[in-house]
Formats: sequence, structure tokens, C-alpha cells
Amino acid sequence: MTPTRSAILTATAATALLAPATPATATAPGVLPPGITALPDSAPCPANRLCLYRDYGRRGPAYAIPAGRWTNLSNLPMATGNGTAADNVSSWHNTTRATAVLANAPDDGRLLPRGTALEEPAASNDTVDHVLWLP
Repeated sequence: MTPTRSAILTATAATALLAPATPATATAPGVLPPGITALPDSAPCPANRLCLYRDYGRRGPAYAIPAGRWTNLSNLPMATGNGTAADNVSSWHNTTRATAVLANAPDDGRLLPRGTALEEPAASNDTVDHVLWLP
């Protein structure tokens, strides 16, 4: 079943709640949010994780997020760009059984269905701030 635009907006509207509750300083330096792991540069995505990569081709610094873990990408340090994974991701791989929502604003979310990979198109490259999940 394909999620409706309403379901996407409902999920992405939650980013408005996430942003104030989890600012970039919410996680101590060097400490990742629970369940999230840093991957070696260009490592393949483990099973049942959503992986984000700084560079195209699933290359560069990367993180693995467990299915269902809503994540503010400002809490994931990244050596280039703005210093975090927010607005600094060019490729994704969803090995979970759930649909992730890649959101950069409360009314703007894109779906990444289970079992798919994505190379960001130029228009949306380096724009995602939050990872949410459809119920």
C-alpha cells in the first residue's frame, strides 16, 4: 500500500517537535544517539538499517540508523560541510522492512521505501535534516 500525502505530512510534521527537543548540542561530543552506529568510510549497509553516506555512490563517512529510530541528523557529527550529517548526505540505503521519510522541513518529506537505495538528485542533494518512519 502506498502511503498518502496526508500520512507523509503527518510524519514530517513531527519534525517540528523533534527539532526543539533535540538540538545539535543535545548529544555530547563523540556520543551518538542510542542505536545509531558510525560505519567505516564506504562500508556496506548492515541488515535492518537505514544508512546515510556523505558522498554519492555510498562513499565517505556513514551512519547506520535502526528501523523506526527517528533521528535529527544534527546529532550526527560529520567532518565536512556544516559539521553534522544535516544537509550533508548524498546517498542512502534502506535495508529495513519499513519506509523511511527523509525530511528537511515540517511540510517536506520524501519516501525511501524498504529495500531501496537512493542517490540524491541535484535538486535535493544535501537537504535532509531528519529521518522519520511511516507507521
